[in-house]
Amino acid sequence: MQQCWFLTELIYRIHDKNCPTVHQFDKQMRLIKADSAREAYQAALVMASHELDKRNTSIEQELTWEFAGIGILQTIDKPEESVDNMELHYTIDTAGAAKEYMRSLRTRHASLQMQIALTA
Repeated sequence: MQQCWFLTELIYRIHDKNCPTVHQFDKQMRLIKADSAREAYQAALVMASHELDKRNTSIEQELTWEFAGIGILQTIDKPEESVDNMELHYTIDTAGAAKEYMRSLRTRHASLQMQIALTA
């Protein structure tokens, strides 16, 4: 089976103990090389776990990171220069309505899980 490239968006919620009313979300676009969407999804979850381990064990304990979900997982044409797990882009957004944003993200993530389960 030929491996494909997938684009995934990993989304984290950042909690700042000094500013509990500010709701920030880190969105990272990453490349994954995998045999299937299911394998890419599992790799994305592993990447997210590693990122949390790295972020939450730092000396800077004012911030706590939480994995919020996967916003996108789609196949793409082979990039010119590509490295598996490469971060392509990231932004940190401040959301005014964090609960609504999280609800929307969880709905998209659940839909993605269902799509992956149906193709397995």
